[in-house]
Amino acid sequence: MLTRQLDLAPLIARIPRLYFLLKALADQTHRDLGVTSAMRGVMVSLANGEPCTVPELARERPVSRQHIQTVVNDLMAAGLAVTQPNPSHRRSPLIALTDDGRRHLRLIQARESEMLTETAPSVSHAELAAAMRLFDRLERDLVRRVSDAMTVEDR
Repeated sequence: MLTRQLDLAPLIARIPRLYFLLKALADQTHRDLGVTSAMRGVMVSLANGEPCTVPELARERPVSRQHIQTVVNDLMAAGLAVTQPNPSHRRSPLIALTDDGRRHLRLIQARESEMLTETAPSVSHAELAAAMRLFDRLERDLVRRVSDAMTVEDR
């Protein structure tokens, strides 16, 4: 049975609330490390692949390059990230985590793993798998719609 938009609206409306609750909890949990949830997000992106530029980091999320630059500056000030020369673009250096940044991220992820284990402990594997399938389908549809809209705007 296909779900109509009206059926999805209450679920979609909960996502920002959950996001902000998770953000507040993460900020509280990592306050002693001096790492905000924005910094953590950029650190995860940097740890998942090769060093990348600020514009590349910004394209991964719906935020401006200026916002990402501010977060990267905070990471560099804390000694958690560094710039590297970019052979493809002289004015847009590559950003990479430092060894200390990787250590901080491992600690952050261990804390979060423990915290999430204690969150809604009665959620079954089947419920989690169903939620993942639902969010995968929603994400695929939204990515397609955003891509289609961008294509129309480019015409």
